[in-house]
Amino acid sequence: MISLRNSLKQLPYLKKILASSKSELLQNLYLNLDQLADIHDLIESAIVEEPPITITEGGIIKKGYNEEIDELKEATLEGKNWLIELEAKEKEETGIKNLKVGFNKVFGYFFEVTKSYLNLVPERFIRKQTLANCERYITEELNNLESKILGAEEKAIDLEYKLFIEIRNKIAVNIERLQKASNIVSILDVLTSFAIVAEDLNYTKPDVNNNGIIDIKGGRHPVIEKIMPSGTFIDNDTYLDKQNDRLSIITGPNMAGKSTYMRQVALITLMAQIGSFVPATSATIGVVDKIFTRVGASDDLAMRTKYIYGGNDGSRRDIKRSHIK
Repeated sequence: MISLRNSLKQLPYLKKILASSKSELLQNLYLNLDQLADIHDLIESAIVEEPPITITEGGIIKKGYNEEIDELKEATLEGKNWLIELEAKEKEETGIKNLKVGFNKVFGYFFEVTKSYLNLVPERFIRKQTLANCERYITEELNNLESKILGAEEKAIDLEYKLFIEIRNKIAVNIERLQKASNIVSILDVLTSFAIVAEDLNYTKPDVNNNGIIDIKGGRHPVIEKIMPSGTFIDNDTYLDKQNDRLSIITGPNMAGKSTYMRQVALITLMAQIGSFVPATSATIGVVDKIFTRVGASDDLAMRTKYIYGGNDGSRRDIKRSHIK
């Protein structure tokens, strides 16, 4: 609940950012983004800032959300003070100076009055027990206090659990609203990630069309270039089409970068089609419905690249560009 509340707290901020965008897509997201203020406010008012791990041990509901729970919790913490205050009030009202509140497991709480003050006992006192030197009484107010104090913690825990279930059910009714907002946030998350990566790594906007051509200038492998020293990855060009250049034969010695090159083309094609900028100087990508690429029996491009370019001793090894036809 608290995690959900923290997420919902960001929606007005996102809405404000989207409002200033001129993009048709982002304007559409802005118009459809429900800020879910009612759900945020419900959790904010009901659930404590640092709730327990379980929902059956109490300590969930925030003070002020439910009056009965507040009274039960107060009874648990302040029960002794309430009895002291009630005892002082009854002493003053009745004039019974030695009146005191007692307790036992059989009769619960009671007022104890010695024989010498029995003539001052008011009619609202109900006799509970007679002893040799005193009488024991109860009152409606003392009974009410007793019912609050005895078992108050257990009642509070039970009521907190029931209230939590009610709150959860109220939120569950709005699941479609939550899912819709979540979907918009996830789209923004992806687009933001695309934008940050494109700017930081100097990606370019591809031209995605139905011409059946893959024309990549200065293409780079997006993963390999991240784990290599800056500027050391050698970029490559690629051209394929559905007419005269349907096939390229990639040749070269072991560890020369053949797999890297092939997967570089596959990744650039995929990235272009999911809406991302791509690691290339320019790229025209025809829409494709399948991508096939070689994977060796024990192929680990990242580890191999570290070995080739860095070496176990940390030394640099110069790799010359191969002309690939």
